[in-house]
Amino acid sequence: MGRPKGARTTLIAITYDTIGELAGGIAGDTARQYAQRGQFAPRDIESVLCWVNARRTTKGLPPIGLPTGQVVSDEDLATTSTPAPPEMGAILWYNSRRGCFQEDFDA
Repeated sequence: MGRPKGARTTLIAITYDTIGELAGGIAGDTARQYAQRGQFAPRDIESVLCWVNARRTTKGLPPIGLPTGQVVSDEDLATTSTPAPPEMGAILWYNSRRGCFQEDFDA
């Protein structure tokens, strides 16, 4: 017997305890109370991250999700994940930060 028809496999499960830890060390029950008050939607990861990062910012902690100081634009997110093929005979290295091959090592 497999799973019921239409059932989904859980990919990520975040408990209120985890949300509390991420928010700067509050108890899981307290995080659940904030969700019940409508501070954030516990089933919406974007809502959770916005609330967690707002709490972390007020406590002087860096936001989570991105390395400190890094800003991602919509253009960065829209780039293709397939790197351009290298030219024949060129000595290239793959820059994983930019997601492309490069000839120079300075960038």
